[in-house]
Amino acid sequence: MTARTISFAGYTFNADKGCFTCKHVLDGAPVLLFVHDPDGDLQFLCGASDHDFSEQCKLLHAAHLLDWQPDLLRLPTVNLGFEAERSDKNSPWLVSASPPYE
Repeated sequence: MTARTISFAGYTFNADKGCFTCKHVLDGAPVLLFVHDPDGDLQFLCGASDHDFSEQCKLLHAAHLLDWQPDLLRLPTVNLGFEAERSDKNSPWLVSASPPYE
């Protein structure tokens, strides 16, 4: 049996690919920041800068998030170590190198 795959941000992943998201997105806020970490991890965030990652972020399958917010299937290519950000759900994505993490 072949695993179901999903394609977005220029890549194809297994549908059960884990990703991190904040509680705001889980509560229905649009994803305004997508991060493709250098190690391959994926983050779908609301764009707020005051997150306590250990308390406000959860791990889930990327396919679930894409089911809830199918506009994310139109993300531009976001290579490892880059992120895509938009100011609101109707704005274009802007891709840039992710800042270094401490």
